[in-house]
Amino acid sequence: MAKFVFSAFADEAGNSLDEQIKALVENGIHYIEPRNIDGKCIIDFTDEELIEIRRRLNENGIKVGSVGSPIGKYGITDDFDSYLPKVKRTIEVAKLLGTKYIRMFSFFVKQNELSIHRDEVIRRLKEMVKLAEAEGVVLCHENESKIYGQMPNEVKDLLTSVPGLGGIFDAANYRMNNANTMEGIGATLINFKYMHIKDAIYSEQTIVPAGEGEGKIADIIDVINGHTDAEVYLTLEPHLHAFLAYKSIDDHELKGKHHFNTGREAFDFAVSALADLLTKQGYGKDENGVWKK
Repeated sequence: MAKFVFSAFADEAGNSLDEQIKALVENGIHYIEPRNIDGKCIIDFTDEELIEIRRRLNENGIKVGSVGSPIGKYGITDDFDSYLPKVKRTIEVAKLLGTKYIRMFSFFVKQNELSIHRDEVIRRLKEMVKLAEAEGVVLCHENESKIYGQMPNEVKDLLTSVPGLGGIFDAANYRMNNANTMEGIGATLINFKYMHIKDAIYSEQTIVPAGEGEGKIADIIDVINGHTDAEVYLTLEPHLHAFLAYKSIDDHELKGKHHFNTGREAFDFAVSALADLLTKQGYGKDENGVWKK
Protein backbone atom coordinates (compact mmCIF):
# COMPACT_ATOMS: atom_id res chain seq x y z
CA MET A 1 0.00 0.00 0.00
CA ALA A 2 1.18 3.50 -0.85
CA LYS A 3 2.10 6.20 1.61
CA PHE A 4 0.41 9.35 0.30
CA VAL A 5 1.73 12.77 1.34
CA PHE A 6 0.46 16.19 0.37
CA SER A 7 2.61 18.56 -1.65
CA ALA A 8 1.56 21.74 -3.44
CA PHE A 9 2.16 24.43 -5.99
CA ALA A 10 2.06 27.00 -3.22
CA ASP A 11 2.29 29.95 -5.62
CA GLU A 12 -1.47 29.47 -5.98
CA ALA A 13 -1.82 30.43 -2.30
CA GLY A 14 0.47 33.46 -2.37
CA ASN A 15 3.10 35.25 -4.38
CA SER A 16 5.88 35.66 -1.84
CA LEU A 17 7.85 32.87 -0.20
CA ASP A 18 6.50 33.99 3.19
CA GLU A 19 2.91 33.61 1.95
CA GLN A 20 3.64 30.22 0.44
CA ILE A 21 5.31 28.91 3.59
CA LYS A 22 2.44 30.22 5.73
CA ALA A 23 -0.14 28.45 3.56
CA LEU A 24 1.75 25.17 3.68
CA VAL A 25 2.39 25.27 7.43
CA GLU A 26 -1.18 26.23 8.32
CA ASN A 27 -2.50 23.39 6.14
CA GLY A 28 -0.08 20.84 7.58
CA ILE A 29 1.71 20.29 4.24
CA HIS A 30 5.39 19.40 4.42
CA TYR A 31 6.33 19.37 0.72
CA ILE A 32 6.31 22.00 -2.01
CA GLU A 33 6.63 21.90 -5.79
CA PRO A 34 8.13 25.38 -6.29
CA ARG A 35 7.16 27.04 -9.56
CA ASN A 36 7.09 30.82 -9.09
CA ILE A 37 8.18 32.96 -6.15
CA ASP A 38 7.61 36.72 -6.23
CA GLY A 39 6.57 36.30 -9.86
CA LYS A 40 9.92 34.76 -10.80
CA CYS A 41 10.27 31.26 -12.24
CA ILE A 42 12.08 28.90 -9.88
CA ILE A 43 14.75 28.03 -12.46
CA ASP A 44 15.71 31.69 -12.86
CA PHE A 45 17.00 32.17 -9.30
CA THR A 46 20.73 32.27 -8.59
CA ASP A 47 22.52 29.56 -6.63
CA GLU A 48 22.69 31.83 -3.60
CA GLU A 49 18.97 32.62 -3.79
CA LEU A 50 18.07 28.95 -4.12
CA ILE A 51 20.20 28.02 -1.11
CA GLU A 52 18.37 30.68 0.91
CA ILE A 53 14.97 29.46 -0.31
CA ARG A 54 15.85 25.92 0.73
CA ARG A 55 17.07 27.14 4.14
CA ARG A 56 13.83 29.01 4.81
CA LEU A 57 11.73 26.06 3.73
CA ASN A 58 13.71 23.67 5.90
CA GLU A 59 13.42 25.83 9.00
CA ASN A 60 9.65 25.60 8.57
CA GLY A 61 9.66 21.82 8.15
CA ILE A 62 9.11 21.91 4.38
CA LYS A 63 11.03 19.95 1.75
CA VAL A 64 11.02 20.25 -2.03
CA GLY A 65 9.25 17.24 -3.52
CA SER A 66 9.82 18.19 -7.14
CA VAL A 67 10.82 21.26 -9.15
CA GLY A 68 7.79 22.69 -10.97
CA SER A 69 9.83 23.59 -14.02
CA PRO A 70 8.61 24.77 -17.43
CA ILE A 71 11.17 22.78 -19.41
CA GLY A 72 9.72 21.14 -22.49
CA LYS A 73 7.09 23.86 -22.87
CA TYR A 74 8.35 25.07 -26.23
CA GLY A 75 7.68 24.22 -29.84
CA ILE A 76 9.02 21.01 -31.32
CA THR A 77 10.30 22.99 -34.32
CA ASP A 78 12.28 25.40 -32.10
CA ASP A 79 16.03 24.92 -31.92
CA PHE A 80 16.90 22.22 -29.40
CA ASP A 81 20.62 22.77 -28.93
CA SER A 82 20.13 26.36 -27.82
CA TYR A 83 17.57 25.13 -25.27
CA LEU A 84 19.81 22.54 -23.60
CA PRO A 85 21.51 25.07 -21.26
CA LYS A 86 18.09 25.71 -19.68
CA VAL A 87 17.64 21.96 -19.16
CA LYS A 88 21.08 21.70 -17.56
CA ARG A 89 20.34 24.67 -15.32
CA THR A 90 17.07 23.08 -14.18
CA ILE A 91 18.95 19.95 -13.18
CA GLU A 92 21.32 22.12 -11.11
CA VAL A 93 18.30 23.80 -9.49
CA ALA A 94 16.88 20.44 -8.44
CA LYS A 95 20.14 19.45 -6.80
CA LEU A 96 20.42 22.78 -4.98
CA LEU A 97 16.86 22.41 -3.66
CA GLY A 98 17.48 18.84 -2.52
CA THR A 99 15.08 16.95 -4.77
CA LYS A 100 15.58 14.23 -7.37
CA TYR A 101 12.42 15.06 -9.35
CA ILE A 102 11.77 17.67 -12.05
CA ARG A 103 8.32 18.20 -13.56
CA MET A 104 8.59 18.73 -17.32
CA PHE A 105 6.75 18.49 -20.64
CA SER A 106 7.21 17.01 -24.11
CA PHE A 107 7.02 19.97 -26.50
CA PHE A 108 4.17 21.77 -28.19
CA VAL A 109 3.07 19.95 -31.35
CA LYS A 110 0.21 20.78 -33.71
CA GLN A 111 -2.27 18.02 -33.11
CA ASN A 112 -2.55 17.24 -36.83
CA GLU A 113 1.22 16.76 -36.98
CA LEU A 114 1.77 14.31 -34.11
CA SER A 115 3.05 11.47 -36.28
CA ILE A 116 5.37 13.81 -38.17
CA HIS A 117 7.19 14.95 -35.03
CA ARG A 118 6.95 11.85 -32.84
CA ASP A 119 10.50 10.60 -33.52
CA GLU A 120 12.00 14.03 -32.80
CA VAL A 121 10.08 14.23 -29.52
CA ILE A 122 11.55 10.88 -28.47
CA ARG A 123 15.07 11.88 -29.55
CA ARG A 124 14.98 15.10 -27.53
CA LEU A 125 13.53 13.44 -24.46
CA LYS A 126 16.21 10.74 -24.52
CA GLU A 127 18.92 13.38 -24.58
CA MET A 128 17.33 15.33 -21.74
CA VAL A 129 16.84 12.19 -19.62
CA LYS A 130 20.48 11.22 -20.19
CA LEU A 131 21.61 14.61 -18.86
CA ALA A 132 19.40 14.26 -15.78
CA GLU A 133 20.34 10.66 -15.03
CA ALA A 134 24.03 11.58 -15.04
CA GLU A 135 23.27 13.89 -12.09
CA GLY A 136 20.97 11.51 -10.23
CA VAL A 137 17.84 13.44 -11.22
CA VAL A 138 14.59 12.07 -12.70
CA LEU A 139 12.65 13.99 -15.34
CA CYS A 140 8.92 13.50 -14.73
CA HIS A 141 6.54 14.08 -17.63
CA GLU A 142 3.16 15.74 -17.07
CA ASN A 143 0.28 15.07 -19.48
CA GLU A 144 -0.23 18.72 -20.41
CA SER A 145 -2.46 20.05 -23.22
CA LYS A 146 -1.20 20.71 -26.76
CA ILE A 147 1.96 18.62 -26.40
CA TYR A 148 2.97 15.20 -27.63
CA GLY A 149 1.84 13.54 -24.42
CA GLN A 150 -1.60 15.00 -23.76
CA MET A 151 -3.43 11.71 -24.43
CA PRO A 152 -2.98 8.27 -22.79
CA ASN A 153 -1.66 6.56 -25.93
CA GLU A 154 1.00 9.27 -26.31
CA VAL A 155 2.01 8.97 -22.65
CA LYS A 156 2.28 5.21 -23.07
CA ASP A 157 4.51 5.74 -26.10
CA LEU A 158 6.76 8.20 -24.24
CA LEU A 159 7.20 6.11 -21.10
CA THR A 160 7.80 2.97 -23.14
CA SER A 161 10.19 4.55 -25.64
CA VAL A 162 12.24 6.72 -23.25
CA PRO A 163 13.74 4.57 -20.46
CA GLY A 164 14.20 6.59 -17.27
CA LEU A 165 11.43 9.11 -18.03
CA GLY A 166 9.04 9.31 -15.08
CA GLY A 167 5.31 9.88 -15.30
CA ILE A 168 3.11 12.41 -13.51
CA PHE A 169 -0.63 11.76 -13.64
CA ASP A 170 -2.96 14.78 -13.93
CA ALA A 171 -6.65 13.88 -14.08
CA ALA A 172 -7.87 17.39 -14.90
CA ASN A 173 -5.54 17.77 -17.87
CA TYR A 174 -6.83 14.49 -19.28
CA ARG A 175 -10.48 15.48 -18.81
CA MET A 176 -9.98 18.93 -20.33
CA ASN A 177 -8.97 17.03 -23.47
CA ASN A 178 -11.83 14.49 -23.13
CA ALA A 179 -9.46 11.63 -22.37
CA ASN A 180 -10.32 8.60 -20.24
CA THR A 181 -8.49 8.99 -16.93
CA MET A 182 -8.43 5.27 -16.21
CA GLU A 183 -6.58 4.78 -19.50
CA GLY A 184 -4.36 7.66 -18.43
CA ILE A 185 -3.32 6.08 -15.15
CA GLY A 186 -2.79 2.77 -16.92
CA ALA A 187 -0.31 4.45 -19.24
CA THR A 188 1.38 6.39 -16.44
CA LEU A 189 1.93 3.30 -14.29
CA ILE A 190 4.62 2.23 -16.78
CA ASN A 191 6.90 4.48 -14.71
CA PHE A 192 4.63 6.34 -12.28
CA LYS A 193 6.26 8.85 -9.94
CA TYR A 194 3.51 11.05 -8.48
CA MET A 195 0.17 12.76 -9.04
CA HIS A 196 -1.09 16.30 -9.53
CA ILE A 197 -4.40 17.03 -7.83
CA LYS A 198 -7.05 18.99 -9.67
CA ASP A 199 -10.31 17.84 -11.24
CA ALA A 200 -12.32 18.96 -14.28
CA ILE A 201 -15.59 18.77 -16.18
CA TYR A 202 -15.00 18.45 -19.92
CA SER A 203 -18.31 19.77 -21.27
CA GLU A 204 -17.96 22.94 -19.21
CA GLN A 205 -14.16 23.21 -19.59
CA THR A 206 -14.15 23.87 -15.87
CA ILE A 207 -11.54 23.10 -13.21
CA VAL A 208 -13.07 21.95 -9.92
CA PRO A 209 -11.82 20.64 -6.55
CA ALA A 210 -10.83 16.99 -6.26
CA GLY A 211 -13.87 14.73 -6.35
CA GLU A 212 -16.24 17.25 -7.94
CA GLY A 213 -15.32 16.48 -11.53
CA GLU A 214 -15.00 13.59 -13.96
CA GLY A 215 -11.39 12.67 -13.19
CA LYS A 216 -12.26 9.66 -10.99
CA ILE A 217 -9.56 10.81 -8.58
CA ALA A 218 -10.69 8.57 -5.71
CA ASP A 219 -10.57 5.53 -7.99
CA ILE A 220 -7.19 6.57 -9.38
CA ILE A 221 -5.75 6.89 -5.87
CA ASP A 222 -6.97 3.36 -5.11
CA VAL A 223 -5.26 2.11 -8.28
CA ILE A 224 -2.00 3.75 -7.22
CA ASN A 225 -2.42 2.37 -3.71
CA GLY A 226 -2.53 -1.13 -5.15
CA HIS A 227 0.43 -0.49 -7.43
CA THR A 228 3.15 0.67 -5.05
CA ASP A 229 4.33 0.65 -1.44
CA ALA A 230 6.35 3.82 -1.98
CA GLU A 231 5.76 7.36 -0.76
CA VAL A 232 3.62 9.18 -3.34
CA TYR A 233 3.22 12.94 -3.58
CA LEU A 234 -0.31 14.21 -4.10
CA THR A 235 0.62 17.66 -5.38
CA LEU A 236 -2.21 20.15 -5.12
CA GLU A 237 -2.53 22.41 -8.17
CA PRO A 238 -5.97 23.93 -7.48
CA HIS A 239 -6.45 26.31 -10.45
CA LEU A 240 -9.57 27.58 -8.69
CA HIS A 241 -8.52 31.24 -8.56
CA ALA A 242 -6.49 33.36 -10.99
CA PHE A 243 -3.14 33.70 -9.21
CA LEU A 244 -0.38 36.02 -10.41
CA ALA A 245 1.46 33.66 -12.77
CA TYR A 246 -1.58 31.79 -14.14
CA LYS A 247 -1.58 33.25 -17.64
CA SER A 248 2.08 32.42 -18.08
CA ILE A 249 1.57 28.71 -17.40
CA ASP A 250 -1.94 27.90 -18.68
CA ASP A 251 -3.96 29.48 -21.49
CA HIS A 252 -7.26 27.86 -20.54
CA GLU A 253 -9.94 30.31 -19.44
CA LEU A 254 -10.17 29.81 -15.69
CA LYS A 255 -13.77 28.98 -14.83
CA GLY A 256 -15.10 27.35 -11.68
CA LYS A 257 -18.23 26.34 -9.80
CA HIS A 258 -17.05 28.10 -6.64
CA HIS A 259 -16.21 31.74 -5.96
CA PHE A 260 -13.11 32.61 -3.97
CA ASN A 261 -11.97 36.09 -3.00
CA THR A 262 -8.28 35.17 -2.78
CA GLY A 263 -5.86 32.54 -3.93
CA ARG A 264 -5.28 31.52 -0.33
CA GLU A 265 -8.99 30.92 0.18
CA ALA A 266 -9.12 28.74 -2.94
CA PHE A 267 -5.95 26.89 -1.88
CA ASP A 268 -7.37 26.07 1.58
CA PHE A 269 -10.59 24.82 -0.01
CA ALA A 270 -8.65 22.53 -2.37
CA VAL A 271 -6.67 21.05 0.52
CA SER A 272 -9.87 20.35 2.46
CA ALA A 273 -11.52 18.78 -0.59
CA LEU A 274 -8.64 16.35 -1.06
CA ALA A 275 -8.59 15.46 2.63
CA ASP A 276 -12.35 14.83 2.55
CA LEU A 277 -12.01 12.65 -0.56
CA LEU A 278 -9.31 10.51 1.05
CA THR A 279 -11.28 10.16 4.28
CA LYS A 280 -14.42 9.04 2.43
CA GLN A 281 -12.28 6.55 0.50
CA GLY A 282 -11.09 4.95 3.75
CA TYR A 283 -7.67 6.58 4.13
CA GLY A 284 -6.43 8.02 7.40
CA LYS A 285 -3.65 10.47 8.22
CA ASP A 286 -0.99 9.58 10.80
CA GLU A 287 0.98 11.94 13.04
CA ASN A 288 3.55 12.47 10.27
CA GLY A 289 0.96 13.62 7.75
CA VAL A 290 1.05 10.33 5.80
CA TRP A 291 -2.26 9.08 4.41
CA LYS A 292 -2.72 5.29 4.32
CA LYS A 293 -5.44 2.66 4.27
